[in-house]
Amino acid sequence: MLVFVLRHADREPDPVDELSPVGQERAELLARMLQDSGVGFAFHSDTVRARRTLEPLKRKLGDALAVEEIAALDVQRTVDAVSSLPADAVAAVVGHGNTVGAVVEGLGGEPVEPMDLSAFDRLFVLFTDVAGAVTLLRLRYGAAT
Repeated sequence: MLVFVLRHADREPDPVDELSPVGQERAELLARMLQDSGVGFAFHSDTVRARRTLEPLKRKLGDALAVEEIAALDVQRTVDAVSSLPADAVAAVVGHGNTVGAVVEGLGGEPVEPMDLSAFDRLFVLFTDVAGAVTLLRLRYGAAT
């Protein structure tokens, strides 16, 4: 299994639950990066900013991408949903600064450092082999934050 785990793209300041123009650009970049990856499943929290982060990818892939919304703080449900996918699945999970690390660890990855509120460029990739061994790759994408 291959799982991309990330925080939603750059957002407008509170109380607005929306991507900023920079965040919209980052979401478009994410879609270009993942469109040929074989991703077939995506999960996002119940916030507008998380949903909007996946919208460009959904537009590119259409019905080839199954998208599910899960409550923002329901990390266990997210982990369970991803874990129940077929062994050859490719998935994306869009969460929040306070949930990404827990999702990565819940899927068998090593601990992830806490994210600063201004960090939007982190992209974690988990590879799970047929024996169940997990490898975590830590990447950054788009403009540095």
